[in-house]
Amino acid sequence: MNVVVGIPLYVMSAAALLAIVSGAFSLPGDLRRLPEWIGLLGVGISLLTLIAMWDRPQSGFEGEIRLTHMGLLMSGIILVATLATIALSWGEPAGAGRRGEYIGLILAAATGMMLTVTAGDLIVMFIGIELLSVSLYILCAIEVTREQSLESGLKYLITGAIGTATLIYGFALLYGMTGSTSLDVIGERLAHAGPLTSQPLLVAAMALVAVALGFKASAVPFHMWTPDVYQGAPTPVTTFMSTGTKAAAMGAFLLVFTGAAQGAIADWRVLIGAIAAASMVVGNIGALRQNSVKRMLAWSSVAQAGYLLMGVAVGTAFGAEALIYYLIAYLAMTLAAFAIVILREREVEDGDQLEAFTGYGRRRPWAGVVMTLAMLSLAGFPPLAGFIGKFMLFSAAIDSDMLWLAIVGALASAVSVVYYLRVSIVMWSPEPVRDVPERTLRVPRAVATVAVAGGVAIVALAIWAQPVIDLCRDAGASLLP
Repeated sequence: MNVVVGIPLYVMSAAALLAIVSGAFSLPGDLRRLPEWIGLLGVGISLLTLIAMWDRPQSGFEGEIRLTHMGLLMSGIILVATLATIALSWGEPAGAGRRGEYIGLILAAATGMMLTVTAGDLIVMFIGIELLSVSLYILCAIEVTREQSLESGLKYLITGAIGTATLIYGFALLYGMTGSTSLDVIGERLAHAGPLTSQPLLVAAMALVAVALGFKASAVPFHMWTPDVYQGAPTPVTTFMSTGTKAAAMGAFLLVFTGAAQGAIADWRVLIGAIAAASMVVGNIGALRQNSVKRMLAWSSVAQAGYLLMGVAVGTAFGAEALIYYLIAYLAMTLAAFAIVILREREVEDGDQLEAFTGYGRRRPWAGVVMTLAMLSLAGFPPLAGFIGKFMLFSAAIDSDMLWLAIVGALASAVSVVYYLRVSIVMWSPEPVRDVPERTLRVPRAVATVAVAGGVAIVALAIWAQPVIDLCRDAGASLLP
């Protein structure tokens, strides 16, 4: 039994427990940030461990955990999202007085995400999904004095429970048809199973799994919880959900469909393609009507799930490569955008409203540049990272004879230009005269660092795209036998 593969998970679990325990003590002023430092240390050690293992992919626990190139890279994406979330939470009102639980739950959710993308077994994947889900239910409602936060947690709990029931039912049917929970064994048996249309239970199993993972990825028509939960949750938690959870859900999609169900690709690719197309259309149209930037980014997240699912629908190594590259770009774009939203929320009441950003770029030019880069890249403007990612995804769809999906994606991207540019225009508009003076805020270094790092990454991922694409190619190739 190779226990070395579990080292990143051990470190994250230990850090989560230590952070929670530290919150039980009344710490003096200099040590109030101990939970955050524990979290940063745990994430840092885990990242270094993953980097050290890159040239030595391996599996352990009888193949139940697999640190392939895909698992390593996706885990790295999740850890970067976790690191940024802890930084964005520096001074967050939602964590005041309960830093131990707050940071501990973030680390626990990240552990579940990593377990999901490194799973070699359906049971392990289910445990990972549940660990991240339960942690996020609590994090959404952790700001107990704010009604919207409590409502967010309750809505996420109810819809998450439906997704959980659907997922376990789909896994049960998949086990019943293949006689195994191992993804490798399932892949072998599906490859010799013949057309799925002659096996109704297998059709039902694949459909239920797609529905359940669609809930986690905020894909249409399983997206109904996303705008309300994203808007009501503390903004750092929203950031974490839109990046880390998205990575975990897409990792699960790749493991189950591109990996294990590769032999039955002809039977499920249209289903995933339809979900992707619906997500791109509905998400972008829904975002057009929003005046809350958080809510607009929530609808944008629905649309982005559609773009990412294009990489799953094509079912090839190139599709997985494109998906992972775009996921890295999406991480940078989302962190940059939400960091600016967090900064504005701490300055004015209702700081997530679009009106609150009027003239903000003129007052803080660096923030205006970062937000503009994030919006333009999300819209797919060349030569930024978002354009390269979408170009790769559309190319993968065309190469796999799914031209219709690429056309839908291109048209949906054209629609998205309207609301992304609206934010950029408002940021640089003349600042209105305000009756009530705003709070003067010294920009939190941690939040500013995440914002600037996100903006720099958007440009860097475009200029030095090839080395990142090479890493993504290795990750995509590791999915297929």
